[in-house]
Amino acid sequence: MANYTKEISHMLDRLNTKILSQDKEGYFKASLKTKLSLIDLMMIKQIGEHGEVRLNQLIKVLEVDRNLVTTTVKKLMSHKWIQKRVDATDGRGQILCLLPAGVELYDEILELQRKELEFILNDVTINEEKAILKFISKIVQYHTDKFEIKP
Repeated sequence: MANYTKEISHMLDRLNTKILSQDKEGYFKASLKTKLSLIDLMMIKQIGEHGEVRLNQLIKVLEVDRNLVTTTVKKLMSHKWIQKRVDATDGRGQILCLLPAGVELYDEILELQRKELEFILNDVTINEEKAILKFISKIVQYHTDKFEIKP
């Protein structure tokens, strides 16, 4: 391991703290008209990226409990950001899609995230970007059951 292990560990702890704080306070709270938790944000993004998403697929992709997704779907529907309908090909399945207000919110989220990344990566070289991507990829890989290191 390199000489910066302690500092990297400290910054990852700070990052986790910021994620918890933003989840409680709301993401992009200064820019958005509404309070969005992390699950709200991720669901809006997933549905927006794919146009429409099966509820079971959303649960699988987000790797969260069905009850959390169901509760969040109700919340997003109450804000008129998404709609839920029965899958025509499989009457047991449910399809989620964005309503016009949800599309507007999705576009706003994408723009805010673009600006955030632009600010963060503004003075980073292409080689540093590659190193950042490799680091984040390794973190994701480590936290996948298939690769998790057993004591």
